Amino acid sequence: MSDRLFAVFDIGTIGTRSVIVDEEGREVSKAYEEYPQKPKEVKTHEQLADTYWRTSANTMQRAISGCKHSAEAIVGVVVTTTRDSITPIDKNGNALAPTVTWLDSRSSSKSKEMAEDIGPRKCVNKLMWFIENKPDFFKKAYKWVHLDAFINNRLCGALVCSPADARFGPIDHETLKWSEELCESTEIPIDKLTDIVDSGSTIGNISADASKATSLRKGTPVIMGSGDQQCSALGMGIIQSGLVKATTGTGTFVITHLDEFIEDTNVMFCNPSAIPGKWILEGVTPGTGLTYKWYRDQYCEPEVALAAQSEKNAYQIIESSAAQVPAGSEGLVLFPFMAYDLGIFYHLGFKHTKAHVARAILEANGYSINFYLEIIEGMLDLEFDELRIDGGGSNSPLWRQIQADCANKTVTTPVVKDSTVIGAAILGTVGAGVYGSYEEAIQNMFHIEERREPIPENVEVYKKQYQIYNQLMLSEMGNILEATS
Repeated sequence: MSDRLFAVFDIGTIGTRSVIVDEEGREVSKAYEEYPQKPKEVKTHEQLADTYWRTSANTMQRAISGCKHSAEAIVGVVVTTTRDSITPIDKNGNALAPTVTWLDSRSSSKSKEMAEDIGPRKCVNKLMWFIENKPDFFKKAYKWVHLDAFINNRLCGALVCSPADARFGPIDHETLKWSEELCESTEIPIDKLTDIVDSGSTIGNISADASKATSLRKGTPVIMGSGDQQCSALGMGIIQSGLVKATTGTGTFVITHLDEFIEDTNVMFCNPSAIPGKWILEGVTPGTGLTYKWYRDQYCEPEVALAAQSEKNAYQIIESSAAQVPAGSEGLVLFPFMAYDLGIFYHLGFKHTKAHVARAILEANGYSINFYLEIIEGMLDLEFDELRIDGGGSNSPLWRQIQADCANKTVTTPVVKDSTVIGAAILGTVGAGVYGSYEEAIQNMFHIEERREPIPENVEVYKKQYQIYNQLMLSEMGNILEATS
């Protein structure tokens, strides 16, 4: 193990992970903590901002405590977060209200009228909602900050965000600076927003207060991270044309590399890459992993109880039954847009069991990946030879095989499934000068563990089932666009 380590805060939708990574891409120590569950209103999804900081501090303390090396070996700290989340703060950096997360789809009457101008800048919708519905509160806030800026400020006093997060605010896509024109038309003052800093830049050093809270050494450099999916793409080596990856976590994200910005479509987004000056093309199916978690929490009490008495987790027990169901779940197809109250179980019959439902959830993820692969290949006029996968779903052999079969592509899985963490660590190694380029960092830090080929007979079944999924997608596209606008 290398003596030079990097500390990564990976702050997600469901929980926070703190990981210590060495310069060769190995996870040395890690800790994870889920957020408390709260009732959710339709179109509303919030989380207490202090929960993000509390879980970050707690998990980093545990990760450092479990590391053979002391905090003195950590030469850089990097924050990566779920994107499109906004928090109002006062001048001292204290949150004035809960963070409005990416799953929140509130918008104002004016933002709906400006939908074409705003495009995928979903934080603009949230800000305009506050301007319209809580104008005094909007003015009271010193800044409206993205989640990375909130955590960076707590660590080192730097109230700055990455282009990956700023992209969801009133940004100019050509300059990657705040757009004066858009800010004026939406009535969002630029002085209410934070500065934008390139990923890989050193933005400060761990403060005394942050050191006490996290156990990180005071003075350790803090290096600007990027969005979770940008870091995931970097951690999977997606830094050149012809490579594609799919992440299965809270949602499903299918991403390829671009050298230049292209206009967004209704179903694909062009976002800044973790590498300054580069871009990623991204397709998103929100809530696929959340759907699986919903199924576990609502219908699998016996499996959860059994897991508590064994070395397996509940998902492993669920999947042992799902693996006995034939490919295609005997006709059952899930349309997984439950985040927008648009979920559909299609062709559900008396022959279907709990295991069929579980497998249909896993297969819906595979169909959604294939949906975006077809779009990307058509847009860029290319065909991918392989699909690199990561995220929680890639821990499951059954799920990996389903993804290979649905996409009809060789699926490769990295040794470290938390590619977001590895991508953030890569930003740290390049920012700290350990490696001279992202190519060199990836060569040393990205390692493939498994190659899995599609099973021909399963591919044929999924081709037929995918047509049903595709028809559901096309029929519901108007509702999806309305729900997200």
